[in-house]
Formats: sequence, structure tokens, C-alpha cells
Amino acid sequence: MQSTAEHPSLVGTFPCHGSGPFVVAGPWHRGELRSIECAGAVLTLIGQCPVGDDQVRQDLAEAIRTGELTALTRWPGSYLVLVRTRDELVAFSDLAGQHPLYFHHDGTRLVFGTGLLATAAAAGLPAAPDAEVVLAEIFCAAVPSLVPGRTPVVGVRRLEAAQAMRVTAAGDLRLWTYDELGHDEGQDVAGCAAGLASELDTAVGWRMRAHPRVSADFSGGLDSTSVAFLAVRHRQDRRLPVFVYSHPAADAGDLPHALSGARLNPLLELTVVRGGSDTLAYQDLTAAAPTDVPDFAVAVHARNRLRLRHAAASGSFLHLGGEGADALLVAPPAYLGDLAGRFQFRQLVADASAWGAARQESSAAIVARAVRLAKTSMSAALRLYATELDRSHVRHPRWIDAISWWPGPGVESSWLAPRARTTLVELVRQRAEAVRGDERRGVADFQAAHDLRRSAEVQHRLDRLAREHRIWPQAPFLDNNVIRACTRVPTRQRAQGATLKPLLREAMRERVPSAVLTRQSKGNYCAEDNLGVRRAARELRQRLPTSPLAELGLIDPDAVLSTLHRASAGTEMPFPALNRLVAYDVWLRCMS
Repeated sequence: MQSTAEHPSLVGTFPCHGSGPFVVAGPWHRGELRSIECAGAVLTLIGQCPVGDDQVRQDLAEAIRTGELTALTRWPGSYLVLVRTRDELVAFSDLAGQHPLYFHHDGTRLVFGTGLLATAAAAGLPAAPDAEVVLAEIFCAAVPSLVPGRTPVVGVRRLEAAQAMRVTAAGDLRLWTYDELGHDEGQDVAGCAAGLASELDTAVGWRMRAHPRVSADFSGGLDSTSVAFLAVRHRQDRRLPVFVYSHPAADAGDLPHALSGARLNPLLELTVVRGGSDTLAYQDLTAAAPTDVPDFAVAVHARNRLRLRHAAASGSFLHLGGEGADALLVAPPAYLGDLAGRFQFRQLVADASAWGAARQESSAAIVARAVRLAKTSMSAALRLYATELDRSHVRHPRWIDAISWWPGPGVESSWLAPRARTTLVELVRQRAEAVRGDERRGVADFQAAHDLRRSAEVQHRLDRLAREHRIWPQAPFLDNNVIRACTRVPTRQRAQGATLKPLLREAMRERVPSAVLTRQSKGNYCAEDNLGVRRAARELRQRLPTSPLAELGLIDPDAVLSTLHRASAGTEMPFPALNRLVAYDVWLRCMS
């Protein structure tokens, strides 16, 4: 291996030509990149895995002997696996897609890498944006798998979560899903909770043993708080630095819960990270650093950098967080349709009543939506979405609209330029034909898998941002075996009316103080984002008309500015869509 650059990436070809199989650019975190040779094969691990080299070598030899290479995905942690022999290269993504592998295959040779732009350069491809991917990611983020395997760069693909790839010396390429995350029909919710408790404790425990300098998020929510309490169980000899973020002018609601939670264990050393005017969203976008892929959190980089600086200042090297838990443990409202589809009407009626009371909706209307969803195929849902998009049908979503395959086009769809709208409508219609008859999972399972991939991308981008602070953020919920533990029962069984994360509450009942598990809310940063967008209004008004997205004919800047103007007057702003648009604007400017 060679180290040739400042940013961590690995690029290679197969069949291999030239000086070696990989070119590695650094720096990498200690233990993040390992190569181990055995039995005529070289295994490369990229990510987080506690298994020692001797055990890896032994397991690799057995996997080569039996031909069962998928056994190499069963170690604790979250990691990408590459196995190279003289005859083939085999790769396994992690189950969430946290550690990406990009590739270009020309029919005879595979170029692959962990960085999108580096892979494109190694393949001799111009970094030309793929307009369909850009449109799908900005405007249809809630519609999973519109562009499966494609990336924002034309000609470069990505190995999907839980996907494997084999390329032979002759250049033949095959892709397949190596783990469907199938449910255990004999598993009940109590057994699933016990499995989650064991695997999450293992995921936190090996990190605490491997790294003496650890800190953690402590928002007062169930996810990061559970991780922090598990962490102090594994380290009784010193205090654990934990952090909660709060903006004095727009508190998200986390601070009181964090303060009360920290008082429950003297080993928790809580620091309140205070935001200010300089950490509001959308400030000083012209100073945004180049990123390998569009970073949907670029609008809040100042906030995230502040949090990371505090963690690094505590002396921490590894920083634990709760990313991934929402995707695994919050059943999307579409689970009600899965209940209807399986004729579980007693639970459907009970849950509809609970949700109706919590969301001020008619329980009868909720049941009706669930029954309608149960009768709607994915293909039909895509065709309806395309029709609404084509007719510029814009809706302000309500909670009940989430009892669907996905919400209909939102306010952001009004930002589309006319030709871009036509392109996007045609893409959705093509996808409707491609998925016809391919509906093996429940709607909620399908949505949860999509949300998990999004969480993995969030964590990956946070890790890249944290490099400048020499700190390594890790999310135990994204470990392969934690994901397997959570998905042993269908998503519909992980719900219990309007109760927040009942599976996690049951799993942590004997490990986390009961007072922590009573919280029924999540932090809400909309008020802070509203402050940010108002403060940045002038910069955004100057920036959007010259956006590369407008130059490519993808957006109508005036329509975006009109939405921003209404938001300044108090109208609800689609912040997730604005964040995606800003991310692509920043990325395309840096590319040019």
C-alpha cells in the first residue's frame, strides 16, 4: 500500500495492473484500515471491528476453505470487507452502508474505491453530475430506490447496503444481496429485545475496552442516553465526558432531559455546548470546504463542528452517538398498513385510537388510510406519485399522510424547472415498471431499510467532518449485529401505539435508569433553523440565482426564493429539502 494524499481513501483495480492492488491515501484512524494475508488471499477491513488479526486470519482461512465468505460479515462492528485472490475480488458492504465502496466496470476491468471522486479519477471519468440522481435526492428523498446503485457522478456506481460484489480475473461482475435481514418467525418481541440488549451492550463494551479516551453524546433522548449509560457500565474507574447541545434563543427541548439524566450517575460528566449566532444554520456557505459527496448536513456544519470541538477538547479520541436508532426502532406510520394487510385488525384499531389521540386525527380515518395502503402496490404508489408530480400537485403534509409508501410531492417540488420536472416524472414512471411484482417486504420494513441507509450516510459524513478534530465518531446502533438483532421481528411488531421506541425501552429496562426511559419526545431544531434561514436570507438570495443547479436547468431559483420569503414571514419551511438543495449547490460549486 502507498499513502499519497491528505484525505483517507483507498483506490484499486481488478484485475490488478501496475505497482500494487491498492493506492491508499491517509491519514486513517488507528485500526480503521487493516490488510491481512492468509491462504492465498488478502483480506482488507475498512471500518470498526474489534477482532484481532490472528482470529481474522483463522476465520479467513476457514472461509476460503469452505467458500462461505459471507461468514466474514459476522464479526462485531461495522465494516467493509474486501477479499482478493489471484482469481477474483469479492466485496461485502456493511448492513447499513456506512462504509461506501464505489466502482466503475468497463466490461473487462473494475476500478473501485472508498471515495467517489477518487474512484472517478482513477477510472478516467470526468466528474460529471448525474442529473437524475441529483433530482431524485433533492426532490424525492422519501421515495426509496429511485436510482439504485447510482451516484451523483455519471459512470460511478456504489455498492448498496448489505450487498456483495464479485469480479473475476476475466472481468465478469456479479452483484447480489448477501443478507436480506429476514425475520425469525419463531422470535417474539421479548426475545428481540433481549437480543438487542445483548448486542448493543457488546457494541458499546468492546469500544470502551479498545479505546481509553471516549466521550459520548447525551441529548437526553433514548438513543444517545442509553449508549452513554451502557458506556459507564463498562468503565467504573473514570468519568465519561458527555455533551448536550442547546441554543439559548431556540432550545430544541433536549437540555432539561439531559440535565436530569446526568444527575442519575456521578460518572457522567455533562457539558452543555451553547450555540450562538455563528452556529446557526446556513451561515457563510461560501466558506464551506469541499466534500467528496454532497453533505446534507453542510448547512449545520458550524453547529456540528462546535460539538466536535468540545468532544475533542475533553481529550476524547472516540465519540459515541445514537445515530441509527430512529431507523431501527421507530416504526414509520406505514406499519399500520402492514397490520391491515395481515388482517391484524384488533391491533390496528387499538393503535389507530392511540395515534388519533396523540396526533388529533380521527381513528376511523387512520384505519381507512391503513386499509387503503394495504391494497396499494409499490408500483401503483409510484405511478400516483408521478401523476401528482406531473400535475404540480403540492401538499403540505400531515401526519396521516405518512400512512403510505411515501408522502406525496411537497412544497419543494414547486422549485423544479419545467424540463427537470419532466425528467423526474419519467424517472419515477420507469421505476414503477421496474418494481412491478417485486414487493417481498412490508411497507414499513421497506421504509425502515431506506431510513437506515440515510442514517449510515449521516454518520459517514459526520466522520469525515470530524477528521479535522482528530476524533472518531461511532454509532453502535449501526453495527451489523445490532441491526440483525433489531430486525429479527418485522417493523410492525416493533410498534406499540404512540409509545416511542418500545423495543429499546424493554431492552434497556435493567441497564438504564427508568427515569431516562420515560421521555416521549425528540429534540426539535426547527426553531433554530428558522432563526438561521432568516439570518442567512441575504446570502441565500444572492447565492441561489447563480447556483449550478440553476445553470444545469434543474431548479427555478425564483420559486426557491419565493418559498424562502414566505418562510421569513412565518410559513413552514421544508428544511430537509432546503438542506439537500444547499448541499448539492455547495458540492457542485466546489467541483467546478
